Amino acid sequence: MSHARRARAPFVALALAALALGATPLAAPAASPAKHPRAVKPAARKAQPKKQTGYHPHTGLAPADEYFGRLGMSVLGVRNKVKDLGLDADLHPDHDRMILGTALWVEDAMRDWARKYPFDRWLPRYAYALEQMYERIPGSDAHQRALKQIAYITAYFPQTVYGRVGRAKLAMGVPTPDPGESPEPLTDLQRLALLDGKVTPTVPPAATPTPSPAPEASTIEPSPGATSTPQP
Repeated sequence: MSHARRARAPFVALALAALALGATPLAAPAASPAKHPRAVKPAARKAQPKKQTGYHPHTGLAPADEYFGRLGMSVLGVRNKVKDLGLDADLHPDHDRMILGTALWVEDAMRDWARKYPFDRWLPRYAYALEQMYERIPGSDAHQRALKQIAYITAYFPQTVYGRVGRAKLAMGVPTPDPGESPEPLTDLQRLALLDGKVTPTVPPAATPTPSPAPEASTIEPSPGATSTPQP
């Protein structure tokens, strides 16, 4: 081998080594370790307004599809039950105890209704129609129930005509019907007219006290033989 060929041999080896390195694919970079979930800071949450709890009555009328009391009575159900109980009380005096027991559930529904919709204008006339029914039933139980219902109406609906009528009744005294006398039954139209507000009760006139007669002046006559004593 000549001297020139021996001198080129190292350069050829270096060139072949460079070509071999270029042809070899580079290893993919190692994947970065996944961060722990707790290391990631959560995005700031938007402050949600707190739900208000407590007693928040409505200002309008009660909807027809809402139910009140432990029996779940609707507004129309209360209306019909008051009408039916009044009719039963007029036609069947022997059902008085059952009528008073059923009326307690009607009162329960009306109290729940009043708690949620205290400004419903149907409430006072329904309560007054129920009180009217109590007045027509003889006995002390019905009389006490009528007094309690009047007290409720005057306390919760004082500015209505029903509240004013109730105050007049309390001032005059609520009469108790005679068990031997049955009042003339009301017709369905009369009952519905009161319930629907087509007929409103009138305030009874206040009782006018009868003035007591003035005492007559008495004339004292001197007894016979009495002498008058002169005054100095």
